[in-house]
Amino acid sequence: MGLITLSDHVHDIAENSINAGAKNVRLLIKETDDTFYFSIEDDAGGIRPDILEKIFDPFVTTRKKEIRKVGLGLPFLKQSAEATGGYVKVSSEYGKGTKTEALFYKSHIDCQPVGNLVDTFLVLLLNQDINWDIQRCYNQDCYEISSKTVKEYFGILDTPEKIKTLSELLAELENSIMNYQ
Repeated sequence: MGLITLSDHVHDIAENSINAGAKNVRLLIKETDDTFYFSIEDDAGGIRPDILEKIFDPFVTTRKKEIRKVGLGLPFLKQSAEATGGYVKVSSEYGKGTKTEALFYKSHIDCQPVGNLVDTFLVLLLNQDINWDIQRCYNQDCYEISSKTVKEYFGILDTPEKIKTLSELLAELENSIMNYQ
């Protein structure tokens, strides 16, 4: 599955929202020198209560069995977060949407590296069928970017030049809160 960084986990859970049919997804990442927290909230219709109580079982999936008989993303996320002393919470209202939250302690020896959040955000924003609202904080510094803003500025992301410019913009935003020079 290749979930080797925290940004891989963020992307995997965001893909769950997409695959469930979400039209609006809010992604929040709050990072400090020692913690990495993210939440993903969608309007994909929620998870049935009978599935929700077994959500961390790798042999429970809502995918068609021809596609894949197991669902490993949430179990891997839970294992990775708990290995650092953190947690994963999934709350869902059937018919409305789902919220997934995870906390990692970065100083723990078992914590995966953060990874490349710029690329994760870029891949998500390239899916222009979804209304993304992304907020990213490091300590007290934050930035926000949304599909609405991207569409207003770029229109359709249909050329390599537009995609490169968006990638550079995301990198500048990330560098501004991480105090990279």
